[in-house]
Amino acid sequence: MRNLFALLALIGVAGIVLGVLTLLHPPHGQAGPLPFTFEYTGGPGSIIAGFMLLGAGLYLRAAWRGRN
Repeated sequence: MRNLFALLALIGVAGIVLGVLTLLHPPHGQAGPLPFTFEYTGGPGSIIAGFMLLGAGLYLRAAWRGRN
């Protein structure tokens, strides 16, 4: 189970990385890349979900140690 919780934390890190890459990648308009605006990024949802998964995975992994 501890490895499953570590995998959960790893998926959280991947969500954070993908969210940051989404924010940094400029959207394409008719005349080329558009400047940075929040309307085109889809919001920080994957970053928040990544932090939640990371926190939950690390917490569960730490709490599970005494049960083995």
